[in-house]
Amino acid sequence: MESSFFTRAFPKPLSQPEKETTYEDEYEGQRTLMLEHALDGGPNPEYTKRGSIIIKSVKNNKAHFSSTGPVTLQEKKALRRLVEDNGIYRIRVPLKGTGEKEDYVSTFIPACSVYESALSDQLIVSVDQSGEVIGIAIMGNPTHCSGLDIPDSNLTNWNTMVDISQTVQGPVPDTQTYIERMKREEQAKAQGQQGDNRSFIAKYWMYIVPVVIILFLMQSMDQQAVPDGPGGGGGGGGGR
Repeated sequence: MESSFFTRAFPKPLSQPEKETTYEDEYEGQRTLMLEHALDGGPNPEYTKRGSIIIKSVKNNKAHFSSTGPVTLQEKKALRRLVEDNGIYRIRVPLKGTGEKEDYVSTFIPACSVYESALSDQLIVSVDQSGEVIGIAIMGNPTHCSGLDIPDSNLTNWNTMVDISQTVQGPVPDTQTYIERMKREEQAKAQGQQGDNRSFIAKYWMYIVPVVIILFLMQSMDQQAVPDGPGGGGGGGGGR
């Protein structure tokens, strides 16, 4: 017995149109920024790695901080010395440099603000319209120092919040309309300079002709009003 196999053609499912990548979604991939800090003063402080800033979404302001580990005893002592010297606490984020020299965005706050907040701070990463980092800011809580003595047990881990601030594009000047208007004005000026080159009489004959006619008529009337010359003698005398 022969067996027959039948194949049934099913219509192909319509392919879904690919979602167009918008300008806002172009830079929504996860990015990791290294965060460095300096716990010593002076004009040329030594920076060490504090942790990483993980940016998940610029548009939705999703980012968090990941520390390299607990704060060491040496780092606690360095921070205390910095506070005693009324020094500043500095941070920076390395960027991709165009040459051999690496670029950074950096900022600082009073060291006592970081110390008295028990390592609780807020980082604000500023990015431009293309998603590139253009700045960083740090805030402690409290913002003003009051000379508190914080025990080492409260200086163990960083408690850091991260916010993303994207610059907003301002209004763009309508240069095309301005250029077109300037061209029209130049063309009108050029046409004005190449204007009517006719003679004075050719341009204003309609005003000159009536004046000439009026003068001609007035002259004719004056000539008719002039009296005749002296007349002939009177009739002869009567005879005697």
